[in-house]
Amino acid sequence: MLFSTLAAGLLYGLYCLTLRRDRWLQLNLWYLLVAIGFSMVFPFIKLPDGLGQASQSVASVEEFLVTMNEVEISAITAPRTLGVMVDLYLVGVALCAVYLLFQLAAQVVIVIRLRRRHKVYRASDGFDIPRGAALVLLDDDTAPYSFFNHIVVGTRGLNDDEVRCILAHESLHVRQGHTVDLLFARLLCCLMWFNPFAWLIMREIRAVHEFLADAASIGACGREGYLHLLYRQATGTGYGHITNNFKSINLKKRIVMMNKSKTRFGAWKVLAALPVVALLTMVGCKPATEKAVDQEEIPFEYSGEDKSAPMDADTDQVFQVVEVDPEFPGGIEALIKYLSENIKYPEQAKKDKIQGKVYISFVVEKDGSVADAKVLRGIGGGCDEEALRVVNAMPKWTPGKQRNTPVRVQFNLPVVFKLQ
Repeated sequence: MLFSTLAAGLLYGLYCLTLRRDRWLQLNLWYLLVAIGFSMVFPFIKLPDGLGQASQSVASVEEFLVTMNEVEISAITAPRTLGVMVDLYLVGVALCAVYLLFQLAAQVVIVIRLRRRHKVYRASDGFDIPRGAALVLLDDDTAPYSFFNHIVVGTRGLNDDEVRCILAHESLHVRQGHTVDLLFARLLCCLMWFNPFAWLIMREIRAVHEFLADAASIGACGREGYLHLLYRQATGTGYGHITNNFKSINLKKRIVMMNKSKTRFGAWKVLAALPVVALLTMVGCKPATEKAVDQEEIPFEYSGEDKSAPMDADTDQVFQVVEVDPEFPGGIEALIKYLSENIKYPEQAKKDKIQGKVYISFVVEKDGSVADAKVLRGIGGGCDEEALRVVNAMPKWTPGKQRNTPVRVQFNLPVVFKLQ
């Protein structure tokens, strides 16, 4: 939540300082759509190793030094405070989504009723509207609006030139799919209902939609005629927020924007967002191979073996250090996953609030099977038995080798039991 709000706030502030007062309208629209989308997804982006945060690779080891990762097994998935926050977030998402669905359904019902009660005109009927758009003309003072490919215009008190001017405005909304833009922004606002900057960005998207449509209307009926029409429509009654309404944006802002022209280097202002995005990515994104576990080396003393001597394949010697270590199927990450999925925090340990580290020793046999597992150091409460049970149930490993010959190898595995 924090990173999402920070991203939206920085990108919105940058927009207000650079692009907001410029008439690079299409660029402004794309910037806003990308900004609200990025602020939603960027906390979940994972960087390749070596970028953003230092890669958490296995600790470097000397020759013949066996290492093993610790695995933290939590009794509960999250602290109670965090659980309440998650519940509150989900309730907010649900309420916003229900309200949006209600608005959407209500508008669909309105359009269906209008289509049934009034004649629907197409471009083939001589109206200057996009191909595939549906036009409904009402004999009242309904404020003009568009919804997906439907255009609704109340014609009372309007002459033919004014209707043509309004159609140019609403046709631009339909042609560029502005209803889809608004739904996209509203859905993200539902997911980020706690983020005030997301709602501000959506408001700016609506404003840019109207600025674009105003430009189309001026081209169709001239600046003076269109300004006169805007003044007449300023007190009309509008529809829901998911429609593109003719009067939905402050009239003063629209007039000011109409009188502006593109600055020479306005498009280059968007480049100012690049260092902001880069900084957010480096600070807030997670590395691709993130490990939520501490790593600890479990060293064994090396006795100084004569490598020149031939290796006896039938030896039952248990090695503590070998040239090629045994490997769990899939590697160390697979081992961590196996332990995390199979170890259950004992109820007695949770009741007694027992935490700590259990050390299990076992031998990886020549065929990769696990044998002679035992507790080197325990913490009680059933944790020792649980760790031992899961180790004994391990699948076969890839056996260790000494001078290219499979041998028996001893491992010490620390398992951390931790209550949160």
